[in-house]
Amino acid sequence: MRNWFNILCLLMVWSWLRAEENTSVLVQNYTINDYEASCQNWDISISYRGILYVANNSGLLEFDGNTWLLHTLPDKSSLMKVSFHNDTVFSRGESGDGYWLRDQLGGMHYTPVETPYPSYYFEEDTLDGPFDSEIMEACPLAYASTQRLNFIGTERHGLYITDKERQIVHHVDASDLLLDNMVRNIGVQDNNLVWLALDNGIAQVDINPPLFMLGGRSLVGQLYDAELVDSTLYIKTNRGYFQRSIRPNDSFVPVRGEDVAQVFTPKKILEPGEFPAMFRNTEHTETFADPENIYPVNDELYWLVKGNEAGLFAVDGGTVRLKCRVLFDNYNLNLATRGQRIIPFNDSLSVVATMQGVLLLNTQKIMASMTQLTMPAFRRISYKDNRGEHLLPADTTEISLPYNFQELNIYVGTTIFTPNHQISYRLDGISTEWSEWQKGGKISFVQLPEGEYDLRVRKYVAKGTWPEMILHIKVRPAWYNTIYAYILYILVGWFIVSGGIRYHLRNLRKEEAAKKAQEKQEEVHKVEQMKNEMLESELHRKNNELTLQTSALVKRNQAIRSILEEFERQKEVLGDRYPNKLYTKLHTLMEETMENKADWLLFESYFNSAHQSFLERLRQQYADLTTGDLRICCLLRMNLSTKEIASLMNVSVRAIELRRYRLRKRLGLDGETNLVDFLMDF
Repeated sequence: MRNWFNILCLLMVWSWLRAEENTSVLVQNYTINDYEASCQNWDISISYRGILYVANNSGLLEFDGNTWLLHTLPDKSSLMKVSFHNDTVFSRGESGDGYWLRDQLGGMHYTPVETPYPSYYFEEDTLDGPFDSEIMEACPLAYASTQRLNFIGTERHGLYITDKERQIVHHVDASDLLLDNMVRNIGVQDNNLVWLALDNGIAQVDINPPLFMLGGRSLVGQLYDAELVDSTLYIKTNRGYFQRSIRPNDSFVPVRGEDVAQVFTPKKILEPGEFPAMFRNTEHTETFADPENIYPVNDELYWLVKGNEAGLFAVDGGTVRLKCRVLFDNYNLNLATRGQRIIPFNDSLSVVATMQGVLLLNTQKIMASMTQLTMPAFRRISYKDNRGEHLLPADTTEISLPYNFQELNIYVGTTIFTPNHQISYRLDGISTEWSEWQKGGKISFVQLPEGEYDLRVRKYVAKGTWPEMILHIKVRPAWYNTIYAYILYILVGWFIVSGGIRYHLRNLRKEEAAKKAQEKQEEVHKVEQMKNEMLESELHRKNNELTLQTSALVKRNQAIRSILEEFERQKEVLGDRYPNKLYTKLHTLMEETMENKADWLLFESYFNSAHQSFLERLRQQYADLTTGDLRICCLLRMNLSTKEIASLMNVSVRAIELRRYRLRKRLGLDGETNLVDFLMDF
C-alpha cells in the first residue's frame, strides 16, 4: 500500500507539472502607489543585470526587484519605447530619441540624439496570426513567446497564453488578476515569467509558480479542512463544501456536505505544549524556534509555522534538517490567523489557508528554484544635510558621513531574476536585532551619532544560510570633537593654564611690589611724619624763640622808652644842671639801642625760620612794598598789637596806624578784609 501511495503522489505531481495542458499563473501587480509615476506604461525592456526598464508617461522607470526609481527627461515628456544593450538604455519619446548611461554613483543621465535610432533598436516580436477568434475579438496589441508558450496582450481582455499549437491554455484579465485589460507591451524575463506594461499599472506574471490561488476568499470563504482524493480536491469552509481538480484552469464548485463529509479525515496539529524538544532548538530550526503551529506530513516531515512564514523540516534520527521555507510576504499573501493554516497531502503538495483564499503549494518547485543564488547589491546611497542631497558610490563597502547629516538612504536591490525579494537588515552598534523582512529596498537612518557602524543586509532564500553583505558606515565627528580639535584644546588649555600661572605670578609680584611700595611709602610717610613733627617742633620752637625774641625786644624797647622818658623828665627838672653833653650822649645811645639793625636782622632770621618764604612771596607779589612795610607785615602776621609794633619800631601808635592804612592800599585790600587775617593766611 505504501508503494501505491507513493506512485499516486508521483502521478499527481507529474500532472501538476504538465504546463502544456495545465498552465497556472501567479500575478503580482504594481500600481502608481508602488512606482510613483504615471499609470500609463508603453514599453518594457529587461537587462541582463536583472533590472527592469519601463517607458512611462512620466519618464524612464527602473526596478531592481525591490526599489522603483523614476528618471525624468529634461522637458518632462513621455517615453514610448525603451531597449537595453551593452549597459546602455535607449529610449524614444515625444521629444525624440536618446540614451541613458549610469554613472559611478548609480545615477542615470540622459543624452538626446539628433538622428533617430533605426527601428531594430526597439524591435519587438510580431503578431503573425491567425489566433483564436476570442483573441482576435479582443484586439491584440502585443506579442511575445517562449520555448513552450505564446503571450498575446490585447486591448480589451488582458493577456492570453497559448501553446505552440495556438490553443488557449490560460487567460488573465481584470476580472480576477490584472489591474487593467489593456496590455501595451510584454517583456519576457525567462520561460516562466513575463512582465506586462498596462494602460494602468505594471504586472508580473509567473507561469506555473510553486504556489497559486485555487479559490479566492470572496468565493469560497475561510478554509477549515481539505482532502485530496486522486486528482480531486475537496475543501470545507465557513460557506460549506466545495470541490475541484488540481488542474490550474479548473475552479471550485459547491457540493452537498452529506455527499462528501465522509471524505475528510482527522488532521493532526501539534499545539505549543506538544512540540518535540528538537523543534525548540534554535540551532536547528533557525527562525522557527518556538513555532506557533506544527503540522506533521508524516513521521519524517513537519511543517512549522511562525508569523507569516512556513518551513518544511525533515527529521532523521533526532536530527532536524530544513528542506525549504516560504515567506508569504514575498507573494503579497497572508496566512490565516485562526484554524489550520497548512494541510499537507504529501511531501510535495499542501493546501494553505490564507486571508486571500485557498492556496496550493508545491515544495518541489520551490526547491527547484533554489539552483541559482542571486546576491543582493547596493544600488544607490545618498544622504541629506543642510545643503541638500548627496550621492555616494553605490559599489563601495565603506562610506563616511559628516556629523551633521540629516538622513541616510540606502537602496538595496536583489534583481528581478530572484524568486525572493525580501530583505532584512541590522545596524551593528545601534541594534542587535534583525529587522522584519521587507520587500522594499529602501533603508533609512536619521541622524546617527558619531562613530562607526556595520550595516548588515541579508536576502531571503528558500533554503540555507541567508546571503549577507556588509556596508561599513563611519559618521565623522564634528570639527570640535576631532583629534585636531583636542590637540587645539590641549594647546589652548596649556596657554590658558600657563597664562593663568603667569598672570597669578605677575599678580603675586605686583602684590609683593605693591606691599613693598606700601611699606616703603609707610616708612617714607613715617619719616616725613617724623620730619614734619620735627619741623613742627622746630617751627614751634622757632615760633617760641621768635615770640620770646619779639617779647624781649618789645620789653627792652618799652624799658628803654620808659628810661628815656624818665631821663627826659629828669632833664626837664634839672635843666642846665644836667650836662647837655651827657644828656645828648645817653639820649642818642638809647635811640640807637632801640633802632639797632642787628636786632632786626636777628628778628628776620627767626621770622623766616618760623614763616618760611613769607617775605619772599610778599616781595614777588607786591614789589612796591618798602622795608618798613615788610616789617609791619611780619609783626602783624605775629598778631602783635599796634602798641607793641610801635614800641618795636620806636614810633608812635599814630604813625603805626597810618602805616597800616597805607599798607592796606598797597596790598589792594577792600574795607571788609581784615589786614591781620589776610597776612596770616598769605
